[in-house]
Amino acid sequence: MRVGVLSDTHDNVQCIKKAMDVFHNSEVDVIIHAGDYVAPFSVGVLMVQDIPWVGVFGNNDGEVLGLYQKSEGRIKGQYLEWEKGGYRIWVSHYYHPSLQAFQTGSYHLSVYGHTHQAEIREEKGLFLINPGEAAGVLSGKSTVAVVELESKLAKMVEL
Repeated sequence: MRVGVLSDTHDNVQCIKKAMDVFHNSEVDVIIHAGDYVAPFSVGVLMVQDIPWVGVFGNNDGEVLGLYQKSEGRIKGQYLEWEKGGYRIWVSHYYHPSLQAFQTGSYHLSVYGHTHQAEIREEKGLFLINPGEAAGVLSGKSTVAVVELESKLAKMVEL
């Protein structure tokens, strides 16, 4: 299973569109968004994709009800514990919950955002991923991650 991971899009629709191009070209099976969409209109880009997606809320997601409604329930709350294609996945906007999930050894993929710092950590074929910031607002660098769970490969992609 191939997973596209993004976070901290912060209403940057152009960067979200670029991320979707990367995910289409990478032929991902599912997209995970680790929070900080900000406003409901930015979710619209995700909604018109033919790739299924899920996500969690971040600390800058002020219009929670609007985001939830616009996403048609795909934004699950503060964290997401999920199984897809035989792989266990944990998602939180925050580092410590995702680190703890990763350290249990129970999840093939643990995802977080928030810090805007891209990270790929792999131990024994399990991944802890922060895709960095798709919006590029703090670092000036817009990034997403693509993870191939079956072959245990992950890469960061600059938009």
